[in-house]
Amino acid sequence: MVNCADLPVLDVKVPKEGLKLDLVLQPKEQEDGKPQYWPLFNAANPEEHFGNMHFKIHKRAVLTLEVTLDLSQVPGRELEFVRYRQNHKLDGLIALSPDFRHQFRARAKEVDGEFTKLIIKIRDREDIPDNFSFLWMCVDAETGVHFVSGDPEAQVDPYPVNNPQ
Repeated sequence: MVNCADLPVLDVKVPKEGLKLDLVLQPKEQEDGKPQYWPLFNAANPEEHFGNMHFKIHKRAVLTLEVTLDLSQVPGRELEFVRYRQNHKLDGLIALSPDFRHQFRARAKEVDGEFTKLIIKIRDREDIPDNFSFLWMCVDAETGVHFVSGDPEAQVDPYPVNNPQ
């Protein structure tokens, strides 16, 4: 199994005018009940493969991640990002850290009748560093079976840091 910590970190400095990144997430079939990692690629350069994310965000700036599902490794599956019916602020994700919700907003978008694009907006509202842990979560539209990836350790740091610690 590939471990996120063994892969390069998507390390991005977000300027005050904000930034948009296009990424590709590639779900994989689970093998023998073992935890799995879904590869995350830079859409503009598929050779760039990331394990974790680290964002340095200028105060009040917004980072937009457009994540598209690549289903080539799960042939025959009709996977979509999970949509939460009551609150569409964390579609496609399972937050594993308590302060996740106030800085991440994720909404699944429909493409050709399926929810295969996830728009994530990240804003550092408190101007302090935060570590986030989350899972990517998809559902097979035909069977209702959930597919979940490993847990990257996303990190968000404000810059310039106004509250030195």
